[in-house]
Amino acid sequence: MPVSTRPVWVGLVVVPTLLIAGCGSATPESAPSDPPLASATPSLEPTGVASQDALAAYRSMWGAFVEAAKTSDPDAPDLRIHTSGQALKLIVSSLYSNRDQGKVTLGDLDIDPKVTEVKPAQAPTEVAVLDCVDSTNWLEYKASGGLWDDKPGGKHRTTATVILTDSTWKVSSFILEESGTC
Repeated sequence: MPVSTRPVWVGLVVVPTLLIAGCGSATPESAPSDPPLASATPSLEPTGVASQDALAAYRSMWGAFVEAAKTSDPDAPDLRIHTSGQALKLIVSSLYSNRDQGKVTLGDLDIDPKVTEVKPAQAPTEVAVLDCVDSTNWLEYKASGGLWDDKPGGKHRTTATVILTDSTWKVSSFILEESGTC
């Protein structure tokens, strides 16, 4: 999935429950009464909610990174909304380095993250994510224009940890392996 430069809006699609009424000639005395419905919408287990929220934070982290990389802005506020700890340090350090060298990173980054673990199950606070980050079309350029080098982007096996802190899911760490690892 390409990471766009527009804000990422994640919504929960709710499919309404359809009640199908049978047709027939039953009289009111012989018609069975239906039990009342508790809810017309399905609810997710805690692990399902945590998985969705953690994946949204992960996608938002990459979206914020792609946007900040366009100008090598280590102070981009969206980075701090979606990342903390080692992940934030890694991204900010990369952006500082690129800015100092006169580099920007432009293009699209494709991600397709999957949750591999949620813990603890009853009240999740940590989610592990596995991805194959495709930087084929996300390349380094000189801030003055033109490609920085002739190295192509590639596909990188990526593992990340997303944690719940103060009611907010943030990517706390990630490892982006070498190009060609997935």
